[in-house]
Amino acid sequence: MTIQNELDIDIRNLLGQAWSVKAEDLSAMAGLMEKAGRSLTKLRESGKGPDGSDVLFPRLPYILDEDVLITEEEKESLLHADELAKSADILISIGIGGSYLGNQMLFDVFCGPYWNMMDREERNGFPKVFFAGQNMDPHGLLQLVEEVERESRHAGRKCRVLLLVISKSGTTIEPSSALKALRTLLIPFADISLLAITDREKGSLRRYANENHLPCFTVPDGIGGRFSELSQVGLVFARLIGVDIKDLLSGARMVEEACRSEKAEENPALFLASLKYAASRKYGIAAEIIMPYGDTLRSFGWWYAQLLGESLGKKYDMAGHVIHYGRIPVAAVGTTDMHSLTQEHQQGAKNKLVQFISVKESRSRLSVPCEESGETGDVPMDFMLESARKANEQALAAEGRMSCAIKIRKITPFHLGALMYFFFLTIAYEGALADINAFDQPGVEDYKKILHQDIRDYIVRNK
Repeated sequence: MTIQNELDIDIRNLLGQAWSVKAEDLSAMAGLMEKAGRSLTKLRESGKGPDGSDVLFPRLPYILDEDVLITEEEKESLLHADELAKSADILISIGIGGSYLGNQMLFDVFCGPYWNMMDREERNGFPKVFFAGQNMDPHGLLQLVEEVERESRHAGRKCRVLLLVISKSGTTIEPSSALKALRTLLIPFADISLLAITDREKGSLRRYANENHLPCFTVPDGIGGRFSELSQVGLVFARLIGVDIKDLLSGARMVEEACRSEKAEENPALFLASLKYAASRKYGIAAEIIMPYGDTLRSFGWWYAQLLGESLGKKYDMAGHVIHYGRIPVAAVGTTDMHSLTQEHQQGAKNKLVQFISVKESRSRLSVPCEESGETGDVPMDFMLESARKANEQALAAEGRMSCAIKIRKITPFHLGALMYFFFLTIAYEGALADINAFDQPGVEDYKKILHQDIRDYIVRNK
């Protein structure tokens, strides 16, 4: 299957093999697949999820063309956000979950690990970038403070620090703690400005921004955190690091318009979702390894793990029956984890499928001398990377292990937007197939209640 030759989906090791999903399995599911197709059509038209709550992610590809998810004022501010970034020396993105993982992915893909070592001219005027609020561990936060202090000493003046804080409620413990700590600890050697992305009306962060006349963007209603990277949550950050957001959204739009059919054979997202559903339900697949090839897409695996785990890991179906649906998400990276995790994938329990991600056209070319069985010659490393992926795929198939491979033509904002949105749709369709709500996360709230109570008890004890 292919979407306009920009995104290829290879399902040979997921369908039609002696050890994989069979054509007759899909025939038996025909009614269910049609129902899932109709379910997403209805969701697109009504903007309502299976429980009646707002679910508006299908509007994301058109966010700049409509006033559904963003106001005209916000659009104008968004398109000029790069100017705000270029007035800062350091940008610190503060968030957790969907407010962190997607932005870390954008940074890793389009800036890379050596961004902060470049001079300002090499960064095209954009600031150095750091992340905070994605963990409660104080060590990393204090190290970040020390780094800003070093930058200030090196510059011989206070650093201009832009804190981008992303939290719908404003009370999520990790980002709110990081914000409070940084605003206190950075004062001696930084001039701090704040940019917030939060709830439209309610929440402590919105109140604080309004009271102090701070620039503020909205987390749109109907967009869950794990679906938010193509909303203000990701688009603002993308502008702050110089990523073309129109291209990002164009890729998503291509996929949305290619995957609207209610017939699985005409809809790659529905077809792949149906195969994964059958693999889980009939063939005991309990884990999904997302394995992009190359360091550039390493954090894409972390992003996808949240999307898969929070969306499909549900105790109840829509009728309230206990079903414990879902697959354990495992983020891996090729070729690194071929030397660590592949042994288990290859010979461990037959309860997993591997989702490969690769790129047709490498951004970099480098050949190195190789010797194989007496033959010597220069071999491109991108050829070896793809050969390693195919070798992994073939070895897994030889052991009767399911896998599928998605290949984007090249790494650009357009193709990353397409890839993210394709997975939005596969997850949504699989949720409909399983008759679960793929858009809530009630299990996440359980631990939060315990955590907040534990912190409250500590405060009371230590008054």
